[in-house]
Amino acid sequence: MRSVQDAGRKVTGRGRAFVAGMVAAAIAIGAAAPVGAQEIATDWMESERHRVRLLAGDVPGAMPDTVTAFLELALNKGWKTYWKNPGTAGGIPPEFNFGGSKNVAHAEALFPVPQVISDKAGDVIGYREYVMFPIRITPQDPALPVTIVVTANYGICEKLCVPAEVTLSLDVPPAPRASAGTDAERAYAAVPRSGAAVKSGDPTGFKIEPPGNDPSQGGSKTLKLSATFPGDPADAAVYLAVADGRYIAMPQRAGVEGETVTFAVTMADEELAALKGEQVSVTMKGSKGQSEDTFVID
Repeated sequence: MRSVQDAGRKVTGRGRAFVAGMVAAAIAIGAAAPVGAQEIATDWMESERHRVRLLAGDVPGAMPDTVTAFLELALNKGWKTYWKNPGTAGGIPPEFNFGGSKNVAHAEALFPVPQVISDKAGDVIGYREYVMFPIRITPQDPALPVTIVVTANYGICEKLCVPAEVTLSLDVPPAPRASAGTDAERAYAAVPRSGAAVKSGDPTGFKIEPPGNDPSQGGSKTLKLSATFPGDPADAAVYLAVADGRYIAMPQRAGVEGETVTFAVTMADEELAALKGEQVSVTMKGSKGQSEDTFVID
């Protein structure tokens, strides 16, 4: 682990040593810069393998009386970063802390639907070369400006995997605000929806069958998950995650009946026992939309 000094501020890279030879990457604290009359954004913070900034603005579909910000990561060609369940190859799921923010009652980082990136080390669940993480902020007083302070810890990987930490601060005026831009709109639209926010075309009707013994897997238990995926069922995908970012096996397609697709997740008894009582989030992606549900392993 090493630290760098920038304008009298010390920022230390932090990550989990999961790959031999891992090198900590630290990015200095950034402050909001008046880069344009309409844009609300920090300067880009540069590193050897990627750059990052924080921006804010209005996007279609945002909840009333909230502020929408985005942590934008642009990675070098061939590099990737992780979703909240990093996949079989291992990795660092992103963590976001909003301590030090002002006029903020609640802040939540959102995750666009990821993709599976396969290589010799296994499957990574994440984003290749570029991602914007939306941040939904509920101000204490919507009529006053908001100061967003976010510390993000995440990993980036090509053949070498690198943990990184960045702290960024951005002042956001009260509404009305300019548009956050088309990239931000796409990122926000790619976040799974739930409840009343579900749109036509999003996967619906999520069901889970209690785990049963699977003799073909040496007595391991198999969970069966199913949902209706409008459009082409070949595009259906399901991703599982728990709040602490630990790895959960990827669901495998087990059957298709019309637009209903069934997935199976096989786990050893000890894996199921470790997850007992945990709330598992289910991200479902189809050809026409994406949604989210949850279940608890009893």
